[in-house]
Amino acid sequence: MGGGNDEREQTLNQLLTEMDGFEGNTGVIIIAATNRPDVLDAALLRPGRFDRQVVVDRPDYAGRLEILNVHSRGKTFSQDVDLEKIARRTPGFTGADLSNLLNEAAILAARRNLTEIAMDEINDAIDRVLAGPEKKDRVMSEKRKTLVAYHEAGHALVGALMPDYDPVQKISIIPRGRAGGLTWFTPSEERLESGLYSRSYLQNQMAVALGGRLAEEIVFGDEEVTTGASNDLQQVASTARQMVTRFGMSDKLGPVALGRQQGNPFLGRDISSERDFSEKTAASIDAEVRALVDQAYDRCKAVLLENRHILDKLAEMLVDKETVDSEDLQNLLATNDVKMASIA
Repeated sequence: MGGGNDEREQTLNQLLTEMDGFEGNTGVIIIAATNRPDVLDAALLRPGRFDRQVVVDRPDYAGRLEILNVHSRGKTFSQDVDLEKIARRTPGFTGADLSNLLNEAAILAARRNLTEIAMDEINDAIDRVLAGPEKKDRVMSEKRKTLVAYHEAGHALVGALMPDYDPVQKISIIPRGRAGGLTWFTPSEERLESGLYSRSYLQNQMAVALGGRLAEEIVFGDEEVTTGASNDLQQVASTARQMVTRFGMSDKLGPVALGRQQGNPFLGRDISSERDFSEKTAASIDAEVRALVDQAYDRCKAVLLENRHILDKLAEMLVDKETVDSEDLQNLLATNDVKMASIA
């Protein structure tokens, strides 16, 4: 596609030239690294080229703690900073992410004329790394502020009341990047490392993603629903389609993978999916995707309607404080009559 040599071929030819084996450099060890092993040519990976392949994955909790100990040297921290808590709050972070996190915290402390980096700077730096800087110059009307509060409260409340789902870490209606508000969840270390997600978890994930849109519908009515849920709806549709076509999680179609992926020659990325099924099966796929989305929609709506009083209180807290952490949310749930979501 496109013709001619691309970057991969030039890199490959240069490496093979350096490793042609005509020079008797015994005792010379060649080490190479890449973050795109999927695009390496078979000629480079055949026996005799590289004898060992070492996969360096994202660090686990123990690894993150050791990395934080390294990058914290030379920085002055206050007594409330606990590197173990930071390591637990940052699943999925790489070494570069953790280094950037502590540097951002140091910059924030300097901007605030502090002599030490406190836990507040660490928490703000985590939010900044994950979602971008705060947009403090944006003026929000009370109506918009209330709408965003209900949207984020919907996500958080559904997530907190779903069985076997990631716990809510923090809810904020402070604009960051292109988002008007954000709800952070703490992903399970085990799920991240294994990459294995159950059918019930994916169904919960779709319901949580729909929580913001449904909160808007319930509180403000269908006519006042905004475009703020566009990314959520894309995520729900993508998850449902993958459950049907890739993961074999459809009762009607069964454990069958549908559609062959076609790769392009540039960076090894997929550009299209070849259809290997009939029009009738395509219609069945669409129907199953719709059924999964409808099921998630109904579960989400039931949770919000049954816990409407908590939704209102959580939205009020967000309008008042702008940020609600996990402890505040747990206290709210503990002091009110809560009805958990049904099992899908």
